[in-house]
Amino acid sequence: MPDASDFRALAASSPWRFTTVHFTHRRQGHGGATAEGGPVEAWLDRARHRVVVRTAEGVEVAESEPDGGAGSRTDAELLPPPAGTMLRPDGLAAQRPEDWHLDHPDPMWRDYRWAAMLDPVELCQGVDIDDVTATVLRGRATWAATCRPLAGRGEDWPGGYVPRCGCCPLLDSPAARIYEYGPEDPTLTGDLATVYRVHLDVGTGIAVDLTPLDGTEGASLTNEIHAVDESLDPPL
Repeated sequence: MPDASDFRALAASSPWRFTTVHFTHRRQGHGGATAEGGPVEAWLDRARHRVVVRTAEGVEVAESEPDGGAGSRTDAELLPPPAGTMLRPDGLAAQRPEDWHLDHPDPMWRDYRWAAMLDPVELCQGVDIDDVTATVLRGRATWAATCRPLAGRGEDWPGGYVPRCGCCPLLDSPAARIYEYGPEDPTLTGDLATVYRVHLDVGTGIAVDLTPLDGTEGASLTNEIHAVDESLDPPL
């Protein structure tokens, strides 16, 4: 049975667990990139730094800049862990370079929550994690945990939750909004979620289910993975 350290290691490992993925994404809640309950279908190719997303309005393409230091990849080749990365015996990342995800992002569609769910490294620090279980969700092995983002102490925010982007964090919460806007933010109300149930796909490290456990405002999403490391056939 996985524990909190295993969950954090999986959350840090996505860049080295797959090259291509085909999935359906659903997002609900305020500020979401899709209509309420409306799904989009996506084809992500990390080797080509490209994602194709089919929405009800049509097909969109987003691209990111290639990693200049590592060179390009083939369809069957995962990016080797960069210098400074420490791997555990099970292949998960025990440590990776600080802020590496900001310099080597997946192609972003609409907002940074998209990038954060594909590489959920922001769950590794400043988040209290408990009740970790191994389960199966939509036919794939997942690790689920209860995640409570923590507010930092003082101006330098030590020990606090640091989202990739404070305006669209993976765990929308008082901690995330204080980090981005400060303690006087008028949106800091009792309606905000403070704790989430998060499922990470074991094979890819992608966040495949995000559900607020309290409050009436919070991020909520699901990702149904159809294929991993297979040839992609996105729409033109």
